[in-house]
Amino acid sequence: MEPERALFLTVAFATHAAVGYALVRGFTDADPRLGAVVGVAPDADFLFPAAWGWPFVHRGITHAPLVAALVVLGVAAVRRNGTRSIASAIGLALGSHLAIDSLSPKGIPLAFPLEATWSPGLSVHGPTATVLLLSFAGAVLVWRTDGPIT
Repeated sequence: MEPERALFLTVAFATHAAVGYALVRGFTDADPRLGAVVGVAPDADFLFPAAWGWPFVHRGITHAPLVAALVVLGVAAVRRNGTRSIASAIGLALGSHLAIDSLSPKGIPLAFPLEATWSPGLSVHGPTATVLLLSFAGAVLVWRTDGPIT
């Protein structure tokens, strides 16, 4: 992998992790590290072999709002006798990843299982958007956190 691509992916993953962390820390009682991990989780599709094809491609099944909703509902059902904070945390972190990527030129499969996507075509992982997203994450942490950020 060329260095520019590696840097791009590193910054994109870090941005998704930071936004997921901040949202979970700011709006749930769950461990915010869950937000960082789940915030990056949809990009596990980079590990799928290319030969698998649709929907096991980047921005395929792991970026589908329907699949994200099913994951959150499944977690909520399993946790129904306990706290729903985990389901809320997963929903916030997954939702933030999908919201960010839905604005990018490639978009996400909004009508999954159809391949069709729509996007406004914004450079959400470019320098300006990255600074804005990281600033948003920082603002959530400052606004919604009492005490030291862990």
